[in-house]
Amino acid sequence: MPQPQPPRRLEDQFVENVSRYPTYFITVLLGGIWAGLQPFVNLYRKSPTSAALVVLGSLLLLLFVYFTLRGMTGHTLLPAWMLR
Repeated sequence: MPQPQPPRRLEDQFVENVSRYPTYFITVLLGGIWAGLQPFVNLYRKSPTSAALVVLGSLLLLLFVYFTLRGMTGHTLLPAWMLR
């Protein structure tokens, strides 16, 4: 008959539990990226032209927001060393 194992220490259980968090974080991160890219993949399969236009439009929108926020905070379009 096998000997019963002694109960594990609480510290060992804690370390084992915390060591799972990086794997969980990577899994959630990759799943979020995949869920965000999936509509673009499906659109590309249907019509590559419209997919390219959607991606281009999204990039232009992000650039517009970026430069708008830079202008609102007082930054210029060009770096300071180029304006001298």
